[in-house]
Amino acid sequence: MGAWSDTKVVYGTALCCFIFSFFCIYTELYPLLFIPVGFFAIWSTIIKPRYTLYFLAFATPLSVHLIDERYSTVNLSLPTEPLIILIFIGVLFKLLASKNLYLKEIKVALSILLLVDFGWLVITSINSTMPLISTKYVLMKSWYLVVFYFLLAKYFQRYDVVKKFLWLFIASVCILVVYTLWQHSQEGFVRAAAYTAMRPFLPDHGMYAACISFVIPVLFVFAIHGKSLAYSSFVRILCWSLFFFLIVAVALSFTRASWVSIIVSLLLYVVLLLKVRFHHVMILGCVILGVILSNIDDIQTDLSRNKKESDDNIENHLQSVGNVTSDPSNLERLNRWSCAVRMFEEKPIMGWGPGTYTFQYGQFQLPHQMTIISTNAGKLGGIHSEYLRPLAESGLIGALLFLLIVLFVNALGFKHQRVLIGVPRVLSLAAFLGLITYFTHALLNNYSEFDKIAVPLYSFMAIITAIEINYTNVEEDHQE
Repeated sequence: MGAWSDTKVVYGTALCCFIFSFFCIYTELYPLLFIPVGFFAIWSTIIKPRYTLYFLAFATPLSVHLIDERYSTVNLSLPTEPLIILIFIGVLFKLLASKNLYLKEIKVALSILLLVDFGWLVITSINSTMPLISTKYVLMKSWYLVVFYFLLAKYFQRYDVVKKFLWLFIASVCILVVYTLWQHSQEGFVRAAAYTAMRPFLPDHGMYAACISFVIPVLFVFAIHGKSLAYSSFVRILCWSLFFFLIVAVALSFTRASWVSIIVSLLLYVVLLLKVRFHHVMILGCVILGVILSNIDDIQTDLSRNKKESDDNIENHLQSVGNVTSDPSNLERLNRWSCAVRMFEEKPIMGWGPGTYTFQYGQFQLPHQMTIISTNAGKLGGIHSEYLRPLAESGLIGALLFLLIVLFVNALGFKHQRVLIGVPRVLSLAAFLGLITYFTHALLNNYSEFDKIAVPLYSFMAIITAIEINYTNVEEDHQE
């Protein structure tokens, strides 16, 4: 009887909202239409938050910025960010009302690292050179962390939820790509048009390619290991088709960082197939780094001979990655990175405050390092590195914590491929390789404050965490 009563309330409310909406349209009072829309948003967020999260998975790639402030500390996207904030507030109220608080999601080492990193952000924001900017940045980080990491880590312990979330995100990305390619085709697929074809959904081609790159490895893994997920031959063929379609889309985005990130992700897949241990990869990485540092002068000489610049020709465009003598984009990155290092040298412990690099780096530019696209206002991509950003804004501790998070995600990814089987192994692999694309891309760009990147970034980490929780629970049951 109770269920029937609830159903009557739902349908009755829906009918009232429909009548009200019809009245608004008939009387041309269009602004009032936001009332029933807002009501349903609040109702679904409170009663069925999982479905709101599904909606956010689909809506994020297609959300539109209310204010086109390309590299502002906080950008409000519609319809996603109001819903994210609403869920965030709801989670906080639920936590405050809970008498027996036990969150197993917090016990995972990756969760602890993320909380410590967030705690350090709060501390450095108190000491920030621009407290208001840092407070806004910390608030934004908090709702992404709570909603798309901790809350999703709870829901993702059911693997059917993981698959639905991923497919909704993939479907939305594909719609975004179709729209962008159509816009791009109107200009003959030239490089200049690739930079703005994705507007108004994204501000530039770099973020667009980074967003697509998250799901390319997911489709690759689903296509190869789809049988483990009980996918039919048709679904696996669909995955291959979408994989190649998105590869073409990234190629036509003319985003060199994403090209490299996809190659690294696919190479790592081969490494995992060979069952190489993570500590062996770390040792090899340290050896390679040592060789590079010991031959840095020769490498710089070789790079100075590279005169290839950004070009409509994809081969030349890729080769221009190593041009550090005449390519304006590469030279500007070196300028921004040098500013970050100088900012770190002046405030090595606490940094300048979260979110402040854009507003502070101008004074650290040297005339001989500035380029034709240099600016003091943080246009064209801010610091251009997710790794150097915490170094300048949160000091050495902030940079080390971010690096630890990246390394621990890698450690979990390698571990899961060694100890898991079946569905959790495949889902972990898909999320891990997706994260690798951004961790690689992040060497050359920084987009984690935007919903297009923050949502897949934290939700993919939540997938790995949820799988680790399930694995730990099984291990504990076996020990008992």
